[in-house]
Amino acid sequence: MFQTGQIIGGDTKQLTDVQPVAGFLPEPSLLHRGGAGQADLVYRSPTANFASYNKVILEPVAIWAAPDSQLNTVPAAQRQAAVNKFNSDLYNALSRRCQIVTSPSPGTMRMRFALVDAKIPNATVNTVATYTPYASTAYSLASLAFNNGVGYFAGNATAEGYATDATNGGLLWEAVDKRGGTTAVAENTLNTWLDVDHAFQAWSEQLASRMQELGACRG
Repeated sequence: MFQTGQIIGGDTKQLTDVQPVAGFLPEPSLLHRGGAGQADLVYRSPTANFASYNKVILEPVAIWAAPDSQLNTVPAAQRQAAVNKFNSDLYNALSRRCQIVTSPSPGTMRMRFALVDAKIPNATVNTVATYTPYASTAYSLASLAFNNGVGYFAGNATAEGYATDATNGGLLWEAVDKRGGTTAVAENTLNTWLDVDHAFQAWSEQLASRMQELGACRG
């Protein structure tokens, strides 16, 4: 459902080395590789009538990290700040197109999202690349040439999401996607979460756009 696959505002790029973390998605076995402009792993119910949905219940974004995830090493306050920001981005993007509600009723979609992994870049290297023009140029050339366009030291984030019918619990869609930074060193100061924040913005805006493309939240 995340509609990704291009470098967009916020300078993040979709990555493909992603697998669902056990326990969050209701039916991970239904996932398949997404096509152009889609999340890396996707499922959409073939029987869902998305045009019948005009309201959304947005559950709070959760932390759902694998035991070996680097996210587990991030201080609790930073993890909380990250999911709060992701939740805020999702709410702001969806509320411009859909009615956000708190109680189920006909025509309501319940959405759940989790930040399942986030790798923080090396702050020292990012600082050099940010403030030294020649180092930044060399960094860009090396990372683009040898790492498929994703900077060696850029942060990345992986998210999972799914939606159900709020009244009967039927699964409507689910997705897993990973994004990495590409040019955040050009604007970053000391915020090593900048690329992760850009990923939140990308997912949120593209989710809202995808909802409308499917015919949801038009009335």
